[in-house]
Order: sequence, then C-alpha cells, then structure tokens
Amino acid sequence: MKPYELFEVLAGKTWRSIDRFSRNRIHLGEDAITSNNLDALASAGPACVFLEDTRAQESTKGCDFELWIGSSYLGWRRYAVQAKKIQVSSSRYASLAHEVSGVLQIDILDSYAGANRALALYCFYNHSTKPHNWNCNLSPELEQLGCSITPSRVVRAAIAKHGARNYTHLHSQPETLPWRCLLRCQNFVSKGAPGHSGWPSLAENFYPQLPAALQRLRAEGGKLSFEDQPELFNSNIRFRPQWVGIVDVGGQSRDGG
Repeated sequence: MKPYELFEVLAGKTWRSIDRFSRNRIHLGEDAITSNNLDALASAGPACVFLEDTRAQESTKGCDFELWIGSSYLGWRRYAVQAKKIQVSSSRYASLAHEVSGVLQIDILDSYAGANRALALYCFYNHSTKPHNWNCNLSPELEQLGCSITPSRVVRAAIAKHGARNYTHLHSQPETLPWRCLLRCQNFVSKGAPGHSGWPSLAENFYPQLPAALQRLRAEGGKLSFEDQPELFNSNIRFRPQWVGIVDVGGQSRDGG
C-alpha cells in the first residue's frame, strides 16, 4: 500500500469511527484518534517512521505532531499540525480557541512553525451531515473528509468570526482539503510545487534533504532527543511537537491537486 493510500484508509476509518462512537454514546477523544492514526502509519513499514516526545506536558507543546513528507528525490516539506475533533451533535470544533497558560493555542502553533520553518496546519477529525464544499481536484469522496487539513490562518479567521467555528464554514473555505492531498496531489508533492490556492508558499517549509538527526533515525531506529537538536528545533523557543513523523512518498507525485 502506498503512503497516500494509507492516508485515505485512515480518513475513512476516522469518519466511520466518529459516527459509530457518537451513535453508541461512547467518548472518542482527538488524542485517541491521533495516536491510532500515527500508530497505523508507523506500522506501515520503512516508508513511515515516527517518534514521540514522552515529556508530554501541554505547556511545552508547539503542535500535536509534525509531518516530514517527501523523498530524497523530491526533497522534504515540514508541516506542524494541530488536531481538532468535531462535536458530532453540533458539527462544531469546541476547542478551536483553546488556551494554554493564557496563550491561544493557535499563537503557540504559529510561533513554533515560524521558528522552525514549518507550515502550520490544522487537521480536523470529522463526521458530519452538514453542507460543505469539495476543494480537491479528485472526485468527491465524503469519507476522505474524515481527516481534513487547512492552513492555520484559515482557522485564525474562523476564530475571529462569529459562528464560524464549524464544519460547514471551515469546509467551505477553498484552502480546506482531504489530508491525503499532502501526499497525492502534484500541487504539494512535485518538485517546485506551489501548494494549493490560498495556501502559504511551500518554499517556506521546503528542505532539500532531511536533517541529519532524522536521517539517522530512519537508518538506525532508536530514540531522538527533542531537546539538544539545534538542526531540527530552534533552541530559542521551548515548544516541541508531541510526535515527529517521516513519510516517504517515493520518486514522484501522483494525480490530483
């Protein structure tokens, strides 16, 4: 299974799981969804490698997880990702304006991403019957919105607008896409990819090669310190991701965008 196919499988599974747990009146938290999805990716073989910061104090977290997506041929793009799960009953994202020690989580995410040359994204875990737009060039597949992504600036605008912290509004924004687009669509994966319309330039988070620490992780496995890695993390800020993942898409991009 190609990495983008696994992202598609996980989006569909997330969509159905949120629906099932809601109907059965059993709580399913966003942390559990993130852990399950990343575990599935890490179990997929050598194309996907993940590591975890076990300190796990919220006040030190710049984002839920990082994704390094690319290959030795294409180069790599670095994404800092904050996950949010929908409330099925209201189709709202209740914690979109969450604060950590009095600071908006989105401000922490943007600060972390800016300091570390990553693109700040939100990943929404969804199931909803509410209206929405389909912004991917591939044929509409509702379950692919089980895991959707959008730049943080779209979320920032939604936080500032009354009544906008919901599935319909955020999935009506042209920047909001299925998360598989990061791996499958030419606008993200091909050399010199411009990104999707309305997205920040992907030149901002492009790396010709993986940092040495991540190269060693792929080659040798084991653990990686989240502290003394100046090549990987800006030492001037204390924020770190909870997980870092490397997803190798191979030699060339796929269709769509």
